[in-house]
Amino acid sequence: MNKTKTSELDYELNKNNIAQIRYKKPKNSKILSAENKKIIKFKNLKSIIPKKTVLVLNKSRVQNVRIKTFKSLTKGKVEIFILNKISSYVCECLIKFNGSKKVGETIHTEIFNFIILDKNDTCFTIETSLEIDYVINSFGSTPLPPYIEDLPSKYNDYISDFSNGGFSVAASTAGLHFDNKMIKLLKKSGILIKFINLDIGLGTFKPINTQYVDDYVIHSENYSMKKKDYEDLLHLKDNGYSVVAVGTTVLRVLETIAITGNYGGSTSLFIKPDFKFKITNYLITNFHAPKSSLLSIVLTIYGHKWKELYAYAQKKKLKFLSFGDAVLFKIVWIIYY
Repeated sequence: MNKTKTSELDYELNKNNIAQIRYKKPKNSKILSAENKKIIKFKNLKSIIPKKTVLVLNKSRVQNVRIKTFKSLTKGKVEIFILNKISSYVCECLIKFNGSKKVGETIHTEIFNFIILDKNDTCFTIETSLEIDYVINSFGSTPLPPYIEDLPSKYNDYISDFSNGGFSVAASTAGLHFDNKMIKLLKKSGILIKFINLDIGLGTFKPINTQYVDDYVIHSENYSMKKKDYEDLLHLKDNGYSVVAVGTTVLRVLETIAITGNYGGSTSLFIKPDFKFKITNYLITNFHAPKSSLLSIVLTIYGHKWKELYAYAQKKKLKFLSFGDAVLFKIVWIIYY
């Protein structure tokens, strides 16, 4: 198969189509059915998915990992973005402040002190004078995406109602369309619900920076799913149920387990053209940014018609990215067990 050029994942996104606020009532957001281009309110989701459906959602919670403080002496601004906890006092992070950032250097801030233990092309490893959980819970703020204006009034809106546990630094945005009330109503109507946990990293925002999609190395993320829940999915599929992944994170976890047989660990599964789906029947996802690895999933499922679909969505004034509207894709090419 010929390599896919990254330019095939590019399109012009009108800034006016980027949602800056979440719908006050998530159920009033919109969802576009890619199969027939029908647009409905999300609260009517049941009308466009099979009667025998099991929805799978990512319950990993966005943590308050953005720490803003000042240097003790100079009062210069310091911003730390925690990416991953290694131990109670050691983490990987991004650091922003004026001045040197040398390995072995101790930085004194008004909140805590930290030593730079290591650095590489993507992040720093630091040791803090206070427990990292305490810093996050006491001084951290929600890390909104770079394309959304950073206002405290939006922080809670970036956290899904049902999220619990995990350590994500970005939201599973497809899950933002669901609140606890809607989940309860779906269950009552016969729709089954399962959960996975995938801790979403900053890599979700990174555009593909290679000429060809095939040459891009995707970020790895930690995931888990209860063995019984996955076995239930297989049993339900055998009995005519459709598996609907709510978000690309869920899709990657389900397909990772199908490939590896591991119900937890780290996944760097990169879904790109020629990938053969093994368990997922439908995908609910938001509209993604140009040249993102998430668009590679859309291309794989929907083919080159995705550009026409995205243009149609913009013409219909649907909202894009994290706080935006959603699209439902039917996955046709599935290898059944």
